[in-house]
Amino acid sequence: MKSLLLTVAVIATVSAGVVVAKQDASPNPRVASQIEDNMTVGDQSNKPADLDTVKRIRRELMNDDALSTKAKNVKVIVANNGVTLKGAVKTAAEREIILKHAYTTAPKHRIYNQISVTK
Repeated sequence: MKSLLLTVAVIATVSAGVVVAKQDASPNPRVASQIEDNMTVGDQSNKPADLDTVKRIRRELMNDDALSTKAKNVKVIVANNGVTLKGAVKTAAEREIILKHAYTTAPKHRIYNQISVTK
């Protein structure tokens, strides 16, 4: 039984590693997928600097008239010197606009892209 559980754990670890390798193909080294951590809004840091970063990114998104309401409502989570963006948008262009806002607003943070494009 122990060997079966160990085998399943090894297969799951190897499988997860393959997925991460495929997702981290961004040309910008600060933009990556954060599949292994699966940040949620409950993981949001309460440090004043992190809350300020969330507020500034959210303000940039809300003030951008090129974004749809759906795009303006992506989740923005800041913790551990990283910004996680989660949600669905209508177009790849909206996703790129959101990433640009996060990148310029939080230049010292690593950006984790979990935004999907839906029709």
